[in-house]
Amino acid sequence: MDDHICNLFLTEKGIYPWYIEYMGDGTEGESYKSILESVRNNQICYQNFVSDYCYSDMDEYEKHKTSNIINMVGLKKYKNLLYRDEHLEYVRQMRLRRFPISSASNEASRVLIIYWSVHSEELLETDYNYNIVFDDDTSGRSKKSDSASKFVDSDKIIATILSLQYPEGGFCGNFSHMPNIVSTYAAVCSLIIVGDTEALGSIDRIKMYQYLKSLRDSDTGGFQATLDGEVDIRVFYCVVAIASMLHLITDELFEKIDDYILSCVAFDGGFCGEQGGESHGAYTYCAVAGVCILGKSYLLDLENLIYWTTQRQSGVEGGFQGRTNKLIDSCYSFWFTGLLYCLKEVCRVRSILAEKPFNHVWCDYQALQSFLLVCCQSPAGGFRDKPGLSRDMYHTCYALSGLSLAQKMAIHMKDSSDFPISSFESLGSPSENFSKYSDVHTIPVTSNDLINPTDPFLNIRPDKIIQARRFLANDPLILTDSGEIGIEGKGYRDYIEHHHYSLA
Repeated sequence: MDDHICNLFLTEKGIYPWYIEYMGDGTEGESYKSILESVRNNQICYQNFVSDYCYSDMDEYEKHKTSNIINMVGLKKYKNLLYRDEHLEYVRQMRLRRFPISSASNEASRVLIIYWSVHSEELLETDYNYNIVFDDDTSGRSKKSDSASKFVDSDKIIATILSLQYPEGGFCGNFSHMPNIVSTYAAVCSLIIVGDTEALGSIDRIKMYQYLKSLRDSDTGGFQATLDGEVDIRVFYCVVAIASMLHLITDELFEKIDDYILSCVAFDGGFCGEQGGESHGAYTYCAVAGVCILGKSYLLDLENLIYWTTQRQSGVEGGFQGRTNKLIDSCYSFWFTGLLYCLKEVCRVRSILAEKPFNHVWCDYQALQSFLLVCCQSPAGGFRDKPGLSRDMYHTCYALSGLSLAQKMAIHMKDSSDFPISSFESLGSPSENFSKYSDVHTIPVTSNDLINPTDPFLNIRPDKIIQARRFLANDPLILTDSGEIGIEGKGYRDYIEHHHYSLA
């Protein structure tokens, strides 16, 4: 196989050898090129992948390759790899258009569609305030961010969501529906993204806390999606995320949660929806992100979890599969990059990075970005599950979220002993960051293809979270009979404070 085929999507070191180096067992990992060369079938698959979805032949690729950045102009006849304007038009129209009567079956997803749309838009916009990062004087004091910009249809978004707030707490999926945890999560996220603190203050947090308590399942220790509804690990994450965003986390709310979390661990190291199930990428993210926010990462079997996670990236396409031996899917780009961010935080908490620094990240982020940008974009806007399928808002939202995290993790220090920078450290100007890092590991896109950062634990832009934190810090709530004040989570607070962020 010619060298340039491997250079298109894969960096010099492959996915699996990086895990071996981290575990420190003395094994020298092969380069990914040698792995591909040893398996003829993989060679054929990879060449077909390049031919079908990139260039008609490799000579054309060579003609359009410039330095270390892949120039895709000849392929897509677009100035940039990312179809930013088309995506913005698509996600905005999903809020503004009139839907046919056949869409009535999706009425329960009204709030979810709003969240997927506004989150996609906030990542694609060019209004990010990079001044929220801390000063260089090592004081750890944060610069104040400007008020978050408003969406063109902010008033309609706010009015719609607040009209779905249930009198006894929580949010409904649509008018006349009962409240459920997923719609509540999407509603709270959307109000924070819109950036209107008055709207955020319109959430009845006391009733929200009571609503979350009412969802606790006495049999398992977990939470129900709705009253008398199903119990699985996704519901646990939604409860944690809502409570964190609204500063409602208490020991009372999450008593007996440890046993429930441990019951969802699968035999191979990942997490399943309920006891006895199969490891799944999204379920694993929900479990790990949730326990990290709560400060309960001691529950995790880190070695087996890292091993299972690092095996889920395809060595051919570069995307992630949600389960073992399944097809890749663009939405898993977020569930796994978010998971890897969480695992990095667990390593920091356990001081593993200081004791045993490692040279590579656990994923080929260059390959992941290439898969998303080359194979999953629709020229008319939006992202698809995989080539050959139609675009939709769900995959658009989570493909962009994964792309955002992949872009931040692809920027890492030339000093191989340093781990890739954190979410909050990566908020500085992307062009400034790129100038400081190794050319070998720069992503195969131009600065015009970069999108805004997203928080790996809550999947909202960090500047919006910071604005909400400042607002809620002025309104602490006593939530229990013992006088316990709701917080955003010991683990999440420690994560932010470690990176020198303050509420000043």
